[in-house]
Parts: sequence; structure tokens; C-alpha cells
Amino acid sequence: MRLLSCDCTFMGQKHSGSVSVERKPADNDGPVTYEVVYGWSLSFENLMKHRSGQKYFAEFLKGEYSDENILFWQACEELKREKNAEKIEEKARIIYEDFISILSPKEVSLDSRVREIVNTNMGRPSASTFDDAQGQIYTLMQRDSYPRFLASPIYKACVANFGVQEEAV
Repeated sequence: MRLLSCDCTFMGQKHSGSVSVERKPADNDGPVTYEVVYGWSLSFENLMKHRSGQKYFAEFLKGEYSDENILFWQACEELKREKNAEKIEEKARIIYEDFISILSPKEVSLDSRVREIVNTNMGRPSASTFDDAQGQIYTLMQRDSYPRFLASPIYKACVANFGVQEEAV
């Protein structure tokens, strides 16, 4: 996070002020910086859009015996990136067997309405077959696990690795 300030004239009006700017990496594999790690505490979306954030969150969830949630979410993201129709169908069936089937040891917790939608969608699997289920699991992680993650030793260690950061003004 950088603090930018200016004293300028814009459209004939004098403007003076400062704004906090967060630089985002070009991709989700960008370096883990203090700004990135701090950003994870600002929103669950910030955490989930960075691969390292997902890795640390998955490590936390594993300790809570609920890593099936992020593994399912990641599998759905991978499915959405697939373009080959045959591979989409194959991946959808694997996701179903691994995370939706009541026989799976990694079964995610879905309500009956969403489970029925997924079962219907499996008649003709597509990249969006699990959208409702993925959304429900995302919300579950955001509301339930994310606040505990922020208070966890895993997240606190991430922040501590960078020490206290002060911004130049």
C-alpha cells in the first residue's frame, strides 16, 4: 500500500489531497508482500484471488479438518478454465465423485436445494455445473472459516514475517 499525495490544478480547480493506492500483481502468482498479506485481512476476496493466500488458507482449513471446501472451490475454478468439452465432462464427474457424492470422504456441505441443482446439472455437465454449489461453499468459508483464519497463528505468522510496516508520508 502506498500513499500518494498531490497539489495540482484539475479543470481549473485547485486540488490537494492524498490517496492510498494498492498495487496489484499482474497475476495471482505475484510476490507475497506486506501489502498483499495485509490485503487478505481486508476482504475474503483479496485472500482468495492470490494463490499464496489460498495456500495459507488451505493449510489453516486442513488444521480444522475442513480443507475439502477450498479444494472443491479450486477444482471448480479449474473446471471453469477448461475449454475442451470432453475434459469438462470428465473433470465435472471427478469433482462430483470427490466432493458431492455422499460416499465421498471429502463431501462438502450443501443444502438440499443446491444439491438438487448439481444433480440436475450433471445430466449435461458444463463448466458452470457447480456454480451454485461453489457459491454456497465460498459463502460458508467467508462467513465461518475466514474470521478464524485471521485470528490464527498461520495468518499472524504471515504478517509477522514482514515486521511492522510504516508508510512514508
